[in-house]
Amino acid sequence: MPVSYDLKKIFKDTWGYHPPVFDIADQPEQSSKKVDYFAKGLFGRPYFMPVKLGEVNLPNPVIKVTNKKTIVESVLVGRIGTVKELIGQEDYKINIKGIIIIENNSYPEAEITAIHELYSKNTNLTISSALTDIFLTDNNSVVITDISWPEMAGIQNVKTFEMNLVSDRAFELIIK
Repeated sequence: MPVSYDLKKIFKDTWGYHPPVFDIADQPEQSSKKVDYFAKGLFGRPYFMPVKLGEVNLPNPVIKVTNKKTIVESVLVGRIGTVKELIGQEDYKINIKGIIIIENNSYPEAEITAIHELYSKNTNLTISSALTDIFLTDNNSVVITDISWPEMAGIQNVKTFEMNLVSDRAFELIIK
């Protein structure tokens, strides 16, 4: 018996929003950095913006990247406004939400274990996606800061996950 899943409904029920639908006709297949814009998921259905973390291709991911600058604002006497001094830029913060779906009616234990093992490594991991490859130009290294497995009531072979990551840039410390 063919089974049908409404991924938009699962995202809405779990995280409260509908991801947009992308028309994949007439779209480029790869970014300028030769990273795929599309991958094939369950039943060969294409999805936008695949994400590979370590050696694991995350299933049905939605990715968000944010960043913040550290700016010191100083008030000067007799001047309207402030003087801004750029101090630095914080790490990139990456949020990934995804849905694991197994074709048969079994629990996705192996897929959950593979993602949990990434989290348990307590080390930096490489990340590859068309979006992160734009911002993480050095070595595409990230650290998973937290992970959650939201509840999925009444569906045995579907499991949602959400993880937060931060960029991890190598630096050289010179002591004189």
